[in-house]
Amino acid sequence: MTAAHALQLIDGLKIGGAEILLRELSMGLLRRGFRVSIGYSSPGPLVQELTSLGLPLTRLPRLMRIDPILFGGMVSLIRRESPQIVHTHLFKSDFHGRLAARIAGVPVVVSTLHSIDPWAQERSLGRLYGWTARFADRVIAVSEDVRRFHATHTGIPEEKFVTIENGVDIHRFVGLESAGRALRKELDFDNAALVFGVVGRLTPPKDHSTFLKAAALILKKVPEARFLIIGDGPLRKDLEIQAQKAGLGKTIIFTGLRKDIPAVLAALDVLVFSSLWEGLPVALLEGMAAARPIVATTVGGIPEVVLPNKSAFLVPPGDAHALAQACLRLASDSATRHSMGQAGLERVVARYSIDAMIDRTAALYAKLLQERGLGQLIPSRVHNG
Repeated sequence: MTAAHALQLIDGLKIGGAEILLRELSMGLLRRGFRVSIGYSSPGPLVQELTSLGLPLTRLPRLMRIDPILFGGMVSLIRRESPQIVHTHLFKSDFHGRLAARIAGVPVVVSTLHSIDPWAQERSLGRLYGWTARFADRVIAVSEDVRRFHATHTGIPEEKFVTIENGVDIHRFVGLESAGRALRKELDFDNAALVFGVVGRLTPPKDHSTFLKAAALILKKVPEARFLIIGDGPLRKDLEIQAQKAGLGKTIIFTGLRKDIPAVLAALDVLVFSSLWEGLPVALLEGMAAARPIVATTVGGIPEVVLPNKSAFLVPPGDAHALAQACLRLASDSATRHSMGQAGLERVVARYSIDAMIDRTAALYAKLLQERGLGQLIPSRVHNG
């Protein structure tokens, strides 16, 4: 008997937390015996990577936020592929994909809520989005904060929710000290320099502007400090102009997209998050797996994941002075940097492994398939949790 087919629908395949999660989930489901395919709208660097991994991909054209062309494309794709499971990710895929899956007769429909988004607080849009959750069997929240937010603002019923925290492949981030030193040399950063970095798309939620303001304050106290902004996005040019106006000059490098994130993290002394809102950032888990001390804002699932004052210093969002002061505390204390990094590593090993996340998702699929009388399609490597 052929194993169940899970079609993953996502808005795009640029480099971001939800997209990386999709890659890891898809590969993990394949290893556990599921068939997996992906439908997406916006192209990005992950298209080639996922194709090279052997995953079937279909691009779905779209024109607008609420889009009948996208909806029709999803219905056609689902009918053509006849999956037993449709799993949607991000707003447009959730909004259109849940109903499309039901119209196409899919037995199991699941959505993952990856973040907290301001649009959900617009009552009409938030409630309309929440209304579409009636077509999903379960809605996965990547943190308890994300669950509470959507229960309040989009009205998704509590019985629909299951919380499955993001996970990370810890082994990819261990023992890369030499790779970190090599990257510092490539960037022309002295090995003795203190390097502070942000990893994430250059978009408004990440608030890189506040990081740049904090960097200018740090530089006044620690002239040998250096700064990395890892990632790309629509705000890059504006941020580069801001950095030059702030006098950061050659102390800061915008690296653009990097595929060697484990080496990048090994090159940092402190990983910083200046975000205005988040779900549960994959980059946060990766930084903890790399044993980096964290300075982050108190948003989304971040306070739930880190150990405040043990693995991370937390500050209010939008407060450049507080962000700089927390960074300066670590700049002057190498012992604390080391102890916080180790505490973060222990935390992520204990609670946020990628295998635990994939196992829980696969078990959810299995439970829902069993309820639909499709238990014979559950792969033998999956336990109905």
